[in-house]
Amino acid sequence: MNPIKNTLKSLSVTTTNVIVALIFFIITAKITNPEFFGKVAIIQLLEVVTSAFFYFIPGQIITREISYLYARKEISKSVIGKFLSFPFLVLPLFLILLLFPNYVKLTIPYLFLYLLNGVMGSIMVGMDMFTETAITGNIFLIIRWGISIIAVLSHNIYLFIEIWTLGGIISVSMNYAFLSRKVGLILPSFDFAFLFKHFKEGLPLYLSSSATFLSSQGDRVTTAYLLGSYYLGLYQFSALVAGVPSMVLGALGGVLLPTASFYKALGKDEKKMSSISFRVLSLITFLAVIISIPTAVLVVEKFFPAYISGIKVLILLLLATTLPFPIGSLTNFIIAAKKSLRPFLILSLLNGGLVLLTSFLLIPRIGIIGGAISQAIVSTISSSFVLVYALKEDTFVLGKRESAILFMMPLIAFYEVFVDPPYLDFLLLLSVILLFKTFRIITAEDMKLIDSFLPSKLKFIISLMKAIS
Repeated sequence: MNPIKNTLKSLSVTTTNVIVALIFFIITAKITNPEFFGKVAIIQLLEVVTSAFFYFIPGQIITREISYLYARKEISKSVIGKFLSFPFLVLPLFLILLLFPNYVKLTIPYLFLYLLNGVMGSIMVGMDMFTETAITGNIFLIIRWGISIIAVLSHNIYLFIEIWTLGGIISVSMNYAFLSRKVGLILPSFDFAFLFKHFKEGLPLYLSSSATFLSSQGDRVTTAYLLGSYYLGLYQFSALVAGVPSMVLGALGGVLLPTASFYKALGKDEKKMSSISFRVLSLITFLAVIISIPTAVLVVEKFFPAYISGIKVLILLLLATTLPFPIGSLTNFIIAAKKSLRPFLILSLLNGGLVLLTSFLLIPRIGIIGGAISQAIVSTISSSFVLVYALKEDTFVLGKRESAILFMMPLIAFYEVFVDPPYLDFLLLLSVILLFKTFRIITAEDMKLIDSFLPSKLKFIISLMKAIS
């Protein structure tokens, strides 16, 4: 289980998604009417609903359990078959979509495949099958955003759904073939006691996911309700651009849970694993934030002048979604260590309520910047909660190096919001590197560990990290 190699494989999927989806949305926005664009958005929303409400055994629980069994060489097709059975049990719930317009009804097969593919992906990363998931993920994204341009050109939403469904069939079939080659022919096995046990264990995460749906979409809904479609367009565009760095960093986060679970099963100390991950991810995150903000501002000013009024919103949203990433990554170690997940339900309910409350209080008074401030408030509270809980459960230790990083986070945010002329970001970049070197936040021992995981062609990264830290 090599976290660096697996991160690179995951990044290939993220990169494909960013590039191909960007091209798709630019073309779709240019050549179609708002009605067609809205139907595409509804299909994407149904995906989010499927992930939030129909994923009854959270992917994190599946990945952790599979990683433990894989590390102990106890993996079997029987266990995999039991996990694969739950999307089939959920299938009747999709029939509620029969109450909606015709094109929504036709998404039922696709959404089932989307759920089944998600479960397969959770199983495969738990078995260190990142190469296989990267192959199927890239193929699916090319079909999803690339080939579906044919449907956009013909303004045919039904053809659009058919192409996405075809992509789902191909992706599920390939993942099934990869799994069968690894462990043998797999059939769904309906073990209700097994499924209920993991449903019960993952219930706080499931309910948290449902509540997170409100916290992630509440500011958008409030903006649309209070200010109308024009300001929603400004806000959504800013959120789309601001979300790119966190999407890329998400590829790193997706590797942490199976890696932490795998090595925890082998008896490794989660505190040591979480510490080095936190420190290395902090360096990457700080550099990503400092480079992304002036780049995003330049792109908007040069290529999207109609959206210049949303730049402050973009900066706030980018900071809110990206800067706390190292703290959020500690959640993976809490799950891997099998600590109680109930507090995350409380956190998600708190976040959802706060987003709605602060959005309704701020947006009428100060416009769309109020929605961004709402997300920043919730992000701060959520990060503080995760940090305190990780310390309480002894999955993370707050030493001098970690404290220095936590001290730097609000300073970077303050600088970017209140001080920053874009041309001075170079000075901020140098300051961060100097602080990392001064406090020796990444140690020689850390370097040796990273070097042991690096492929031969990437050994130059160690030289770069030594120069930086």
